[in-house]
Amino acid sequence: MYALAPASLPSLTRRRLVSAGLGGLALAGLGSGCQPEVFSVPTRPLRIAIDLWAGHYPLLLARERGLLKAQGVDVEVVIPENTRQLLSDFAAGSYDGVCVSLGDMITLTRAAPDIHMVLASGESIGADRILGRESPSRVDDVRGARIGTSLGGFGELLVLRFAKRYGLSLGDIELVHVDASEVPAHLARGVIDYGHTWEPYVAQAREQGFVEVFSSRDTPGLVVNGLICHGSVLQRRGAEIRALISAWFEAVDWWNRYELDAEPILRRALSGRTNEVVRVAIRLLTRDDNRAKFRRGPTEESLYRVAEVYADHFIARGLIGRRPAPTELLDSGFLA
Repeated sequence: MYALAPASLPSLTRRRLVSAGLGGLALAGLGSGCQPEVFSVPTRPLRIAIDLWAGHYPLLLARERGLLKAQGVDVEVVIPENTRQLLSDFAAGSYDGVCVSLGDMITLTRAAPDIHMVLASGESIGADRILGRESPSRVDDVRGARIGTSLGGFGELLVLRFAKRYGLSLGDIELVHVDASEVPAHLARGVIDYGHTWEPYVAQAREQGFVEVFSSRDTPGLVVNGLICHGSVLQRRGAEIRALISAWFEAVDWWNRYELDAEPILRRALSGRTNEVVRVAIRLLTRDDNRAKFRRGPTEESLYRVAEVYADHFIARGLIGRRPAPTELLDSGFLA
């Protein structure tokens, strides 16, 4: 948790933080009804990288509809289209925040231990899919299969649960490192037998005749994404993160009311990348949903429990040496 500055401090605004001495201060009164002041000392925009996934598109809507500007925060949105590179660049400090899955966050702590999820953006309720030439009809169709996913990422656990459906473990299959964007091509070339991916890449694979054999619909609560920031960014630019989150929730509420109106806006924003902007099988999470997700609980409806599940998995796989505590990773203090 990061301390708030007294509201009486003069000349502080939501739009900018003074890097010399005031960078760690955050302000109260960030509701959408407040008018942002113009701060005299310019700083660079927040750089936020997102995967190409509709659960992250409220940030694009917030930018395109002027909600970020109304909240007094400048944000540069970057879409690398390669999750592994995105995570590597974030760990190196190229981005202030990233929108990725909670599972990916767990292994990311090896290179960037001081990171925190401050917003749960969306829950995959069937949007993450394992695709193949045809649905398995017997155990031997899966045993020994080459299954593509981003190794060390949240997809490993989705693949594991797919294998468990047939009474198998990870030792009974061959995991192949494949980025989600590469799955359609790898399936088509026969490099893998099954592959984990999401839209818009699912549509690309389906055009080539591949079908869904398993999805996050079979694992409620397991695949949840969010905004993850460096601790140093939260300390220096906490007011801007609060403003970004407020604009994000405004965008979610607007999208929920005017879903058809959002499509042309997002297509323009994503021009050249994809025309697939429909949030099929994705549950966008509101502010109230976030408050529920950030409560401790025994099921995978709680982010704390999901973080424990992924940590246990990656410890068992030897991919992390230190088990990060959910209380270190999850920070709901910027939701208010």
